[in-house]
Amino acid sequence: MIRSGLPSTEAIDLGDSVRHWKAWIIGITPPSTKPFDVSADVSFEWAPIDAARAHTCEEDLLTELLGRKRESARTQPRWKRVDLSLRASLPYGSTTLMPEPHLFGLWSTSVADKVAAALTDVRERKGNIVAILGGHSDLEVECHCGSDGVVSLTGPAISGFRMVRVPRVWDDPRRREAERDAADELARLARTFKATFDEWTKSVSQLATWIRYAPPPSNARPIEPRFDEQSEDDDGGPETVH
Repeated sequence: MIRSGLPSTEAIDLGDSVRHWKAWIIGITPPSTKPFDVSADVSFEWAPIDAARAHTCEEDLLTELLGRKRESARTQPRWKRVDLSLRASLPYGSTTLMPEPHLFGLWSTSVADKVAAALTDVRERKGNIVAILGGHSDLEVECHCGSDGVVSLTGPAISGFRMVRVPRVWDDPRRREAERDAADELARLARTFKATFDEWTKSVSQLATWIRYAPPPSNARPIEPRFDEQSEDDDGGPETVH
């Protein structure tokens, strides 16, 4: 389940005026994923030319850029990349022993395959690749190395993207009717991201189960806390009143 009213941020680069938008997906973490908290974020960029094409119609924009021409110029459809980042993190300051390599290797391969199946979209024509509308990165693992050399797990993460077609704005009524609305495509993108998030949650639940019930290695050493919960001013002695 995903909470509504997602927090989001928007930033503008002062150099090139590119706008960066990001929203955080905060799931209601099921007990099966504990001690991990599952989260994600969706982001995309909006360039000045995108803003110009959305502010006016294609014909007027071409007139501003190229001047008036007798023949109407042709423009390319607009495509925007939308990124999805998936994470699973332990509570702040917490770590856990790394799973056995053979188990963690199988798990990471399974995660990459699931994300690839959900997000990768390769368009072919007559046996040739004409467009790649989705993909994913490698699984990343955040770790902590203690002073004793023991490497412990903090949390895994993986990201991917899909390309979304943004309708052009036309002054010509015939072109307006021919340009399909993006509502269906955006709905399909939302379903794809939700299904990917749900698969990620299931995978994290499997990893959490292995960590909870797998016996520790024979040479495992207890992991010390990464920070001291005691106040720096507290020396452990009796309280004094001045």
